[in-house]
Amino acid sequence: MTQKKPGLFKLLEIIIIILVSVLIITNLMYIKDACSSKQCVMTNVLTIILLVWATTFWLVVIKYSDKKK
Repeated sequence: MTQKKPGLFKLLEIIIIILVSVLIITNLMYIKDACSSKQCVMTNVLTIILLVWATTFWLVVIKYSDKKK
């Protein structure tokens, strides 16, 4: 018998959101301070979009696997 651990999933979600938020803020600060070319800005904006998409996907998978059990 396996026990459900809803608190563990909630903690994992919070950690993921905090880490991705830090990465996004770091990227925004880098764009503001160090990017001078259009290519640099575009690369960092695309990185932010990818981070948001991957986080959303990851959280949906966690929610779905939590409900499936």
